[in-house]
Amino acid sequence: MSEHADDNAGAPRLPAETAEAAGARVEAPRELAVMRAGGRLFAVYADEADSVTEGLRPTPLPGAPAAVLGVVCVRGRMRTVLDPLALFGDARQAAPDATTTTTTTPRFVLALRGDEQLALAVERVERIVEAPPGGLRPPDDANSPAPLRGHLVLDDTPVAVLDPASLFDAAMQGAERRRPRTP
Repeated sequence: MSEHADDNAGAPRLPAETAEAAGARVEAPRELAVMRAGGRLFAVYADEADSVTEGLRPTPLPGAPAAVLGVVCVRGRMRTVLDPLALFGDARQAAPDATTTTTTTPRFVLALRGDEQLALAVERVERIVEAPPGGLRPPDDANSPAPLRGHLVLDDTPVAVLDPASLFDAAMQGAERRRPRTP
């Protein structure tokens, strides 16, 4: 037995050391980018966000679903701007004639990483916080069209944690992606 073997014999083991010794995978804490839109708080993991840009006006896309506000150019890449409120069934303000909708200029556009080149229209980026361990609750309704990883509570306020990989499909739900050619 080595002379150092007894040095740590009585020392308490940290949870990570205990989990590693048991063969469990220990995940590093992740940060969340928390943002506000329409009085609701949303979040994505900070490593899934690319940049935040202020004052871009989305160019509307004809026939786009309500959740698609249009496209903007961010850092030389075209991004499809999604309205997180519409993903949850909250509609933006309609134009007076009710046949067209107004394209509001979001205060900020949060560009997301990924192949689909998406962005979220938000009123404010609240802060970056460390995700509380074990604080993410699964979505209430597994059949919900909203692309949720789950919910958590920060400072007594509910936060919907979005899944960027599901955003586009949720925005396009019920809409045709391509029109069939007519002969």
